[in-house]
Amino acid sequence: MRRVFDQAAALLARLSPREQRLVSVFTALLALTLLWTGLVSPLLAGRGRIAAEIKGLENDLAALGDLGRKIHAAEGNLAGADRSADAEKGFSLLAFVDKAATASLRRESVASMSPGRRPLDGGREESTVELKLSAVTLPEIVALLRDVEGGKSPVYVKHLSIKKRYEDASQFDVTLVTAAVTRG
Repeated sequence: MRRVFDQAAALLARLSPREQRLVSVFTALLALTLLWTGLVSPLLAGRGRIAAEIKGLENDLAALGDLGRKIHAAEGNLAGADRSADAEKGFSLLAFVDKAATASLRRESVASMSPGRRPLDGGREESTVELKLSAVTLPEIVALLRDVEGGKSPVYVKHLSIKKRYEDASQFDVTLVTAAVTRG
């Protein structure tokens, strides 16, 4: 390495003072360019990338805060539903769904109605009724949903599946799961 520097110094010594200044300025510019592209530019690009990631994470944090507030509001609504279900002594989800189905549908449309229960946290219990309908029209489905979710009952739709019938496109097969949360 020392030999290369000695050879470069000998070549530089043979040049005129003006050429020596030009070579020195060129060497300084080359060193600055290499320093900029090799060190400074990657550091600045990494800093910009980190700033963009921080901004993205701040946006995600704000979205998570909004979701947290929505969850707390939903839990408050669920507590209100618990109180209203407790207030209605003798409330039967099966009877409620049967009444709504009778008011909204033709009796032959109801294929089956299956009740179920499952325990939840905090001593609560979720009662469900799975209602299977065949050959119902869209206005009948809408009327049934209005009857189920309307009013002051603690009943909500947990699952809804609608399939168009092959032989008649104006009729549908429906699976509707309704639920209510009560104290266990």
